[in-house]
Amino acid sequence: MARQKRSSCQSVAISRLGISVLLVSVLALAACASGGASSGAGGAGGSSSTGSSPTATAPGPTPTIALQQITVAYCSKLLPLATANQIIPASSPATTITQGNPNPALSGACNYVVPPSQALLVVYFIPYHGPDPIPQSDIQSELSKAAGNDVTVTALNMVSGIGDQAAYVEATANGNGGSVTIHIFYVLEGPFIFDCFTESYLSPVMANQSQLRQCATTVDANLRTS
Repeated sequence: MARQKRSSCQSVAISRLGISVLLVSVLALAACASGGASSGAGGAGGSSSTGSSPTATAPGPTPTIALQQITVAYCSKLLPLATANQIIPASSPATTITQGNPNPALSGACNYVVPPSQALLVVYFIPYHGPDPIPQSDIQSELSKAAGNDVTVTALNMVSGIGDQAAYVEATANGNGGSVTIHIFYVLEGPFIFDCFTESYLSPVMANQSQLRQCATTVDANLRTS
């Protein structure tokens, strides 16, 4: 999550997870192997395991969905604040949507902020230029490589019925700042990948697969009408 001010400890964790979010996202990992976009590289140490073996989730690509520049207004259309709070109930709900990591490449984040400095949920977008769907052999290969990184994948559940390819991932990133758990639901939609995720350092509650799938389904449906 991108914010104007944050502590140095938070900066370390966010920096590590800013990379790990997309590295842990097996679609993005496989995108690197398949010639797609990459967000960075992981560190050393740790191991990797999966909750289930990946299998194909969709017969082929759907018609292209256009992704617009990520703005607060666009975020509000894709996933309204009230909807985010309904999907992930918390004792302290999100009160604001902020734009994170804006740049001209149509990548960035929608941050659902819980005052003063937490994130109930983050929806993250990155461009993608690899094969669609991503070959399962590439996904499995990147999972194997993760065994040497600082990320431990504890669950990988491929999901059908949304986008060209989708999955739910639970993982732990380890580093000098400690251990951080992240829950991600990500979707490949032709020219881009998006994630709905929560993580233990900044999120007041950890969303489960059903909740994050509801987030992704809502965003995906609104992308098609935007």
